[in-house]
Amino acid sequence: MKDVTTIFETYRECARHLRNTYFSTRDNEDWDIIEDFEAVASVLLERLVLAQLAEERCCGNYVPETQNTIKNNKIKLVPASDRIPVMISRDSTRSGNRYWDHPITQLETDDTEIAFQEYFDWDQFGLIDFRYYLGTIISSSKYPDIIGHQVLIETIYAKVMYEERPTAA
Repeated sequence: MKDVTTIFETYRECARHLRNTYFSTRDNEDWDIIEDFEAVASVLLERLVLAQLAEERCCGNYVPETQNTIKNNKIKLVPASDRIPVMISRDSTRSGNRYWDHPITQLETDDTEIAFQEYFDWDQFGLIDFRYYLGTIISSSKYPDIIGHQVLIETIYAKVMYEERPTAA
């Protein structure tokens, strides 16, 4: 796997700046502005991150279906140290409000595989920081009951890794 944290941090900074400067909801709490920003952020992620990964994988040829990179769990969140603090969703459902009160609050490096989903911030109407990675737990030998749950990890505690395709000989 290849460390692509720097590429993701560049996207994070760009999206955070655009959101806080040009798509601010601090004065009017308008959900339409948030939806507009999400559409822009999706394009930014596609062009600043996923297209780069596709180009590296395909010898410089852009592949339009790069969103499958996320859907197919090719981007992983890997702890930057032996153990990391996490917030795990109470259950594995992804609809509606989530509660982040699962009793497991730390994960070990070699035990759990986590797929990146997106950046996360608590307050939709204030300044955002994208302080957290939102991921999905796709395997855990120590805690198999948390497979399928979503997890929040502060960005300072994890690296973003890309599962590269083997190149054809």
